[in-house]
Amino acid sequence: MRSGISAQVWLVAVAFAATAAVSEAATVDDRQACLKGSKEAAAATIAACTRAIESGDYRDQDLSSLYHTRGYSWSRTSVADRVDRGFKDYTEAIRIDPKAVSSLLNRAHIYNQRHDYDRAIADTNQAFEGGLSDYGKQVGYGERGYAYQAKGDNDRAITDYTNSIELDANNIVALTARGNVYFAKGDPDRAIADYDQVIALDPKYAVTYYNRALAYKAKGDIDRLIADCSQAIALYPQYRDAYFNRGYAYQAKGDFDRAIADYDRMIALDPNDGDAYSNRATAYLSKGDFRRYIADFGQRQALSWLAAITILAAVIWFCCRTGAHARGRLSGRRMIEIFEQELVEIRHRNAALERIAAAVEKHPSG
Repeated sequence: MRSGISAQVWLVAVAFAATAAVSEAATVDDRQACLKGSKEAAAATIAACTRAIESGDYRDQDLSSLYHTRGYSWSRTSVADRVDRGFKDYTEAIRIDPKAVSSLLNRAHIYNQRHDYDRAIADTNQAFEGGLSDYGKQVGYGERGYAYQAKGDNDRAITDYTNSIELDANNIVALTARGNVYFAKGDPDRAIADYDQVIALDPKYAVTYYNRALAYKAKGDIDRLIADCSQAIALYPQYRDAYFNRGYAYQAKGDFDRAIADYDRMIALDPNDGDAYSNRATAYLSKGDFRRYIADFGQRQALSWLAAITILAAVIWFCCRTGAHARGRLSGRRMIEIFEQELVEIRHRNAALERIAAAVEKHPSG
């Protein structure tokens, strides 16, 4: 199934008030500059946090908060910094203060990005034990729900997403995620109910229309599948998967011209999309257009043969290079001969198909 299930982004930033008394004015300025840093001044914030950390004037929660803030500031520089340097700073903040809940939640997010779902769940559990605000709980339920979902534990994922939604009924991320899990469980009606709420909150979110279209497809509601795919395409004209499923729906209704038009659009967006060629070939066959059916069928086979040729060429190269001729095995030269014979046979079959297509078009039945 071609799916455009939406991604989830959960990240929490916590600002800490400057309360500790310190001995040097410069250090006070660095700490304040660190904790009050902004996205526009990420580099300056990181520098101030580093100076404050290296000053040796801070301990316990104060030092943990500096590491957390610098860790969060790394997320404003690059993805690589967020998942590497940010991760290290969150880990240090947690080592200093095991109840550094914001660092725990942000590190859980990075663990989810790394597909280390068990550690993401462990960090989230520790954050809940440390005490969270309502907003922190929303983030925690979202991170843990995502990890459970990725692990295939749909029931626990639904429970966490539901808890997040109960804290904020307009939580689009949690509603979308819960809808996706209901769909994965084979409950399209509940999935549609969640997608309906998301669309009511954000009617310009193309992915939700596509997700709902897939749920209608599972229910066999072809007209609504077409309507939602059309809306997704209107919002995002390059939505290949929406073209694919709308083409499928038109084909199911016997509207082959519209189906072919959608597959044409897919191929224009990606000339190597084998699914588009395959479905368009079937649509042409249903119309009785055998020549175009064979053309698309040949294109699809060409893509498959390209992969086969690449693999076979690698095998031939290996055999020729190593000179391996164990008893009962084919030599590299013999493999080349077999391959050449196969190519000749393919050309003969394609020529025969072309002649059949021409004859059918010249003398149609009925």
